[in-house]
Amino acid sequence: MPRYFFNVHDGKDLPDHYGTELRDREAAHKEAVFAAGEMLKETGREFLRDDVWEMHVTDEAGATVCRLRFSAEDCD
Repeated sequence: MPRYFFNVHDGKDLPDHYGTELRDREAAHKEAVFAAGEMLKETGREFLRDDVWEMHVTDEAGATVCRLRFSAEDCD
């Protein structure tokens, strides 16, 4: 099974050194959306710092599978 790497940038680089074995690129897309949602949910209000949060998913060869980018703004 191919291995995919879910590298995050949230003001600092958080590389995925181990990756996750998944059946194909479609499974990697689904995992990226699920994992991003869980990570952003855990971040809570910290996400509202006007930063861009990004997950860059690559395959074993280093080719980009997908890139998720989120930004938020606290409008108090």
